[in-house]
Amino acid sequence: EAAVPINGVDPEIFKMVLYFCYGGTIKDEEVAAKAKAIIEASDRFGIVNLKLKAEAVLAERTEITVDNMLDSLLYANSKNLAFFQEKIMDFVAENGNKIVGRVSFSSVPSELISDILTAVAR
Repeated sequence: EAAVPINGVDPEIFKMVLYFCYGGTIKDEEVAAKAKAIIEASDRFGIVNLKLKAEAVLAERTEITVDNMLDSLLYANSKNLAFFQEKIMDFVAENGNKIVGRVSFSSVPSELISDILTAVAR
């Protein structure tokens, strides 16, 4: 029996992924502590339900502010986190006047700029 190396994922995270795949339940507190790493591993290995759970916990427990809005939005977009992205767009819609002039959008992809403008116009 030869060991199969699995690179690029923390052993603790991989253990959680396997546990979930075999019917285990992971508490929200455990997910919250390592949500981004779980999203990364779930995305990599195609574990959609775990990715959705981690996204929901991340969205629920992340306070969106003017300072973290852009980084959170770029992350959500890069990982296809529609629910989290929608939460951020809601923040943008409610706080557009605080964001304009304080946040640089030079690194934002054009499709996201369109979404941001739509959110601000709501």
